[in-house]
Amino acid sequence: MPYGLDSAWIVRWMAENKRPYEIVTDRAFLCLMKTGQPEYKIPSPSTVSRDVRRVFARCRARVAGMLQVSAT
Repeated sequence: MPYGLDSAWIVRWMAENKRPYEIVTDRAFLCLMKTGQPEYKIPSPSTVSRDVRRVFARCRARVAGMLQVSAT
């Protein structure tokens, strides 16, 4: 499976559990992620970092929009 569909899961897991981006290079993490799907492409720490920032920016904009609507 190409990187993409599970990227949201990785971003959520890292954010909720305060994991460092470098965990994606950890041998145990790699083994766990490839169990059952050896073709799974693991993202790099920089890719995960970028994805976390994008998700944060979208969430922040969404919350700001909700606050503007409720203030009017």
